[in-house]
Amino acid sequence: MEIIDFLKAARRRLALVILLPLISMVATAGLLLSQPPSYTATAVVDPPALVGSLDSQYTGAQGVNQFVSAFEATASGPVVRRLVSLDTGVGTATLNDGLVVTQRLTSASLAVTYTTTKKDTVVPVLNGVTTATLRTLFESQVQSAQGRVEAAKKAVDDASTAIGTFTAKYSMADPQKAYEAQLARVNSLVQQQASLTAAGNSVGAAALGSPIASARADLAKFGPILNEFTTLTTARDTAVAGLDAANAKLSTATVQLANADPTKIVFIGGAHTVDRVPVVLTTTASVGAAAFFLALVLVLALEMLARNRRARELEAAGTATTVEDASEVSVQPAATEASTPSATAPHGTAAAPAPHGTASAATNGSTSAASNGATAATNGVANGSTNGAKTGADNVTGPSVPRPANRS
Repeated sequence: MEIIDFLKAARRRLALVILLPLISMVATAGLLLSQPPSYTATAVVDPPALVGSLDSQYTGAQGVNQFVSAFEATASGPVVRRLVSLDTGVGTATLNDGLVVTQRLTSASLAVTYTTTKKDTVVPVLNGVTTATLRTLFESQVQSAQGRVEAAKKAVDDASTAIGTFTAKYSMADPQKAYEAQLARVNSLVQQQASLTAAGNSVGAAALGSPIASARADLAKFGPILNEFTTLTTARDTAVAGLDAANAKLSTATVQLANADPTKIVFIGGAHTVDRVPVVLTTTASVGAAAFFLALVLVLALEMLARNRRARELEAAGTATTVEDASEVSVQPAATEASTPSATAPHGTAAAPAPHGTASAATNGSTSAASNGATAATNGVANGSTNGAKTGADNVTGPSVPRPANRS
């Protein structure tokens, strides 16, 4: 089919091309407009003190991206959705469908938008999502820091208890000082012995030998004690340092939690009706275009069906006409040849009777020839060839005309 033929067919079926898209567009617009109105609101989270500060967990060049990613993941996570669902009565599936979290340009500020058909749930849901997300992000840091502080306190207590046990065992509060005192005593005895020896008092110097030996033996006992005490004090100092670090982190986390107060950094707008005009126009236009294309396809299909039907009708009509013409051609020669003897007889002379069987042969010949011609014509038409029909007609041969008998 040529383009001009298709355009003519489309013009003949112009009602289909126009009405199908029009009805589809009207139905689509009616369906969209019959839906209940939707309501939406946006909560803006603006956390200037939570990102980039020295005491923040989101610092450095990637601090903004880290905070945005953490907020989006937490807000869309099951923990926050479950908490909000319990507080507002809105199902988690509805929250998943209507809640959207986006970053505002390249800043740390985020926009949380919620859309639903129930106006009275819009603001409570936004308030619940932002509050639960901020608490999950920063309150968990406080709880973690508190856990580290408790663990550090326990380590300090254990180290102090070990030192107390050590003191009770050796009856000395400070082995280091006891060691230094014993060392001073040994040194004093040695000096006295040296002074007596220099003065020529050998007896006195010899008498100090036993006390010096005893003092040195006592001094030697402090070696293992000092090693044990040093280990205990080192463990206690490490535990104290860990406690100080845990307290510092707890302080930082507490400050961050205070800075993440939703009443200070979250701003929620009022709920308003969603404008359905852009959605209706876009959807209606799409449906109309699709319906127009479908109408063109239908026009093409209907035109092809009509052409096929007309072709079959013309073929059937041509076959019937050809058969009719072949029958007429086979009958006319037989009638003409049957009347020839009487017409050619001499004036006043009666035609001699045909020999026995001659009339019957002529009749049978005419009938058989006509029948053969009609059959051949029919076969020629069935084969779609005009020559076949003509051949069938030419095969018709009249019977031999008997000659008049000679007079004696």
